[in-house]
Amino acid sequence: MESKTQGAVKGKYFPASQLYNDRDALAALGTGAVHMVWPVASRLELFDRRTGLLSLPFGLNQTQLTNKCFSSGLAAQMSGYLEPAGMKVLGFLRTAELVFLMRDKDIATVDDLKGKKIRVVGGKVMLDAMSSVKASPISMAASEMSVAISQGAIDGAMTSPAGWVDVLGTSAKYGVLFPGMALATSPVVVDKVWFDGLKAEHRAAISNVLDSIIERQWRETVEKDKALVEQMVQKGSQYRVVEPAEVEKLRAAFKVASTEFTKANADAMAAVERLNGTCSVN
Repeated sequence: MESKTQGAVKGKYFPASQLYNDRDALAALGTGAVHMVWPVASRLELFDRRTGLLSLPFGLNQTQLTNKCFSSGLAAQMSGYLEPAGMKVLGFLRTAELVFLMRDKDIATVDDLKGKKIRVVGGKVMLDAMSSVKASPISMAASEMSVAISQGAIDGAMTSPAGWVDVLGTSAKYGVLFPGMALATSPVVVDKVWFDGLKAEHRAAISNVLDSIIERQWRETVEKDKALVEQMVQKGSQYRVVEPAEVEKLRAAFKVASTEFTKANADAMAAVERLNGTCSVN
């Protein structure tokens, strides 16, 4: 950024909550203490419930979010919801496609989830979705997962392949993917007053740099997730991609569980459908 703006825009960068956690960083937008945050998408629900569509199970997919027309339109839609909080969304980074990581029980069917105590992410909608298949969802910080699964307080966790390698390790013997179930993203959120107050060429430079990062980051994280899964398999863990019929069974159950949200936020859901048509995205 410094190079592209001839030194007019310089940054200080703080990874992994070194400056603030997601919640506090978003709250600090507008104070001058922070200008840009890359939070977990579900954190935006604290400011407007309609942003929960970003985290709906079997909701947004990679085809949509890597389509420039769709992602730009979605960013504008989210920005409209967040403007009263002084925020603007510039794009969406990929976190991971979430998997179930189980201590000692392989999951091959939806019925295998019954009665299992599973740590989940994604807010109330995902809690309700997991309850709909008679699992026992538990909201828990990632830092607590390892102790909880090793002590038997939970049977498994919904998390990323990186969480498997870096947090749970071989205490989770089984990794299970229901394709399309949960694609976790991080929106790029900026202080709207700060961003809109920049010169047009500087706003364009920031947007262009972000577009370049986002395009590369989506490709790299897909490949990285594959490598992380393979790393755990090499250590003796097992990994399964669930059969399509069971994926559709889970999709149907989760759709019913999401009805309250989709009805309460029908206008937001309709706006996404219009984007699908406008941008020719399936």
